[in-house]
Amino acid sequence: MTGGSLVGLTLLSMAWLFFAGGAVMNFSVLRMARRAKEGEPVPSGIPFIPGVAGSLAAFFTIPALARYGIGTPWPWLWILLPLFLDVYCLGWLFLPRKKHDRAR
Repeated sequence: MTGGSLVGLTLLSMAWLFFAGGAVMNFSVLRMARRAKEGEPVPSGIPFIPGVAGSLAAFFTIPALARYGIGTPWPWLWILLPLFLDVYCLGWLFLPRKKHDRAR
């Protein structure tokens, strides 16, 4: 393994771990915000960075898998999926609203 490959593998694994940790953190912050009473302080999550990191990691993982003969069906789906899995990126589009949010 060359030095460039080792650095690439390290950066790719760091991007996947940042996506996984950030998505879990954002989901837990969203759960706390949904359960909080009105006026109660809620911690903030990371806005869109974990979803973008996961999307970039998928973008660079798919060609690496192809070099080993692993074909990926619908590569665009796997590249866009982390953007929708992170609730503070594009995932909020599919979340149900709270009852008092609809009244506003």
